[in-house]
Amino acid sequence: EITSDASRDIRQMTMACTASRVSTFAKASTRARGATLRRQVSTAAPVTAKAALLGDDLSILSAAVEKAELTGALTGDKPLTVFAPTDAAFAQVCEDLQLSKEEVLGLESLADILTYHVVDGTVTSADLRDGEVPTLNERFALDVVGTTVNGANIVKADETIGNLTVHRVDQVMFPPWSAPAKVLTPQQVLAFEGWAPEVINGRLAMLGFLTAVVQEIATGQSFTEQLGANFGTFAAQVQLWAFASLAPAFSSNEGYTANPFTMDDSRTWREVFKGGPWGPEARKIFNAQTEQLNGRAAMVGIVSLIAVEAFTGHALF
Repeated sequence: EITSDASRDIRQMTMACTASRVSTFAKASTRARGATLRRQVSTAAPVTAKAALLGDDLSILSAAVEKAELTGALTGDKPLTVFAPTDAAFAQVCEDLQLSKEEVLGLESLADILTYHVVDGTVTSADLRDGEVPTLNERFALDVVGTTVNGANIVKADETIGNLTVHRVDQVMFPPWSAPAKVLTPQQVLAFEGWAPEVINGRLAMLGFLTAVVQEIATGQSFTEQLGANFGTFAAQVQLWAFASLAPAFSSNEGYTANPFTMDDSRTWREVFKGGPWGPEARKIFNAQTEQLNGRAAMVGIVSLIAVEAFTGHALF
């Protein structure tokens, strides 16, 4: 038989054990919550750091900097100036190049593209002067004209973020040979108001008019007689020259454009022309507008040649 004193002792021991287990469980729960909180803080920290580094509306540029492993270079003590493309600028690049965001961030030249946007030292908007500005890319400089950089507009200037002076721009600026040219659809290239139909017809007319005159002088045959006797050769030449003009338009080789009216704006073509006879002064004379005028003149010349020869009944030359 258990006495009342013994029963009381048993109850006290039971309560002590229970309290001990509760205390142990509470400590374990606290440690678990602490570990969970530490994990949450550790996970969130990089996101907070990237946002603080580059600010709002620059999430794609932030991802690109991380992808190219340039975060350390931008977060040191050295003052740098960044011409930072906005997310809208990257979205336009994806549309123009027909690439996804992941494909743009996967370009092998990503580091070269990003360093092309970075200038050594602190350069405020008041410091910008027309001319070339060296970049961390080392091979290629930026062209500053007024408030534009490589044709890109500065939409927000003089942000200070740590060691960085940030100017937001509305375009991603590509150094030569760093990215494909803008991709155009056949409808854009061959549309009546597009550049290709008149350019190709003009080139064919110049070639045809010159050939017709030389052949008339050599053989005495009129243009229509030459066409009838050599129709197969004529058709093959038309196809060849048309293909030669169109093929580059549907290509996306790095930095090249087939449109003669935008060729001089291509930094890649400018590098190609450097040091050769086709320099800036020559391109002012022999440019797309000159070719266009010559092509129109050749088209008028061929029509006139055919009309005159049909009226006289013999070769003009």
